[in-house]
Amino acid sequence: MTIRSTPKRLFCASIVTLAVCGFAIPAMALDADDFATKLSASISQSGTRLSFSEIEPDGSTITLRSVRADSPGNPSIPFGDVTFNGVEEVNDGSYFVNEAVFGEIEFSEGQNTFSIDGVDVNGLSIPADGAASSFDSMLDYEGFSTGAIRVVNNGSTVFSMAGIDLDVVRADAASRVNMMMTGSDLKIDLGNVRDTKTRDALKQLGYETLTGDVKMVGTWDRQSGLIELEDYSLTLDDVGRLSLSLEISGYTPEFIKAMQQARSSAASNPGTQAAQQAIDATMREMLQQLSFKSASVRFDDASVTERALEFAGRKQGVSGEQMREFVKFMMPLALGRLGIPALQQQISAAASIYLDNPHNITVTATPADPVAVPVILGASMGDPRRLVDLLNLQVIANSPVEQCCKQ
Repeated sequence: MTIRSTPKRLFCASIVTLAVCGFAIPAMALDADDFATKLSASISQSGTRLSFSEIEPDGSTITLRSVRADSPGNPSIPFGDVTFNGVEEVNDGSYFVNEAVFGEIEFSEGQNTFSIDGVDVNGLSIPADGAASSFDSMLDYEGFSTGAIRVVNNGSTVFSMAGIDLDVVRADAASRVNMMMTGSDLKIDLGNVRDTKTRDALKQLGYETLTGDVKMVGTWDRQSGLIELEDYSLTLDDVGRLSLSLEISGYTPEFIKAMQQARSSAASNPGTQAAQQAIDATMREMLQQLSFKSASVRFDDASVTERALEFAGRKQGVSGEQMREFVKFMMPLALGRLGIPALQQQISAAASIYLDNPHNITVTATPADPVAVPVILGASMGDPRRLVDLLNLQVIANSPVEQCCKQ
């Protein structure tokens, strides 16, 4: 389910909390049928169908029984009973829910079972006309938090987190949206890696279980459509931290609504050639609206580089230090296949500095002027060498401060 302030959905969708935001259905002394109709209409714009067995109103509280979300190509998601507290009807015909409380969510796909120990959604707004073409027809919320998240494969927990928290703060007459998301106590069991060689290699590197956390900080300006993803990072203990920053413009409410309608159209005509062609044409047209401003990808080492050199050295019968020098020697030869001398020199120089003293390595793209996304896609498919100058690509090692999008 697609919801307003789309930038904040980059991490949440993978954990099913996107759909959560929509499960509120009317009640209290209000018109429950009207509330349900408006909610369902807004949710259906993304191709997701909401169903439930019963509505139980109690003053300003509504409880939905046996809530379920269905969308083409995805497993049906049961949400059980959902309670909505503090439901109010707004003068314009929309509804506001102070808090939506979900119990345990669990569903299976293949051999994997996914579960969340409850979700709380705060400040849920349900539009008056969910079928309208304007941005105001989309659901919105002020934040949410989840309980523990787990993925179980054949009876073994392969992934878990303590939970996710997202806060949304609106400023400048709600035009600018500030977001912060954190996911804590991440744990990945590498003992369940199927490939024996990969599992043994990870064990020799000293990694049988990975722990860490995730973080996202960003802003979105509705009027300009500017997304500023300041930090989207994954930190793994004794491995390192991988972070992304990004600036892109043109991501306006109109763009988001068009994306939503395109997905809904695809969902209503699954598998048909005509529908796919229409979606492809719509996507190409929509991409014309997006402009790339800058990006940065940075890795901060926390021992994985030295472990990898030692491991590779043992495989070749040499020390980690000898492997380090061998990699530095071979780097220019391996990069020669790129056929981009300027970039090859940057990578080789940065890699040499990093390998001598592994701290961090950063790749930035900061063009002098915004570049239309279709231009970038065309260059990548036609002549990738153009991207170096087009995007002003730079590779930097052991920067004393974190490189960010802006110059």
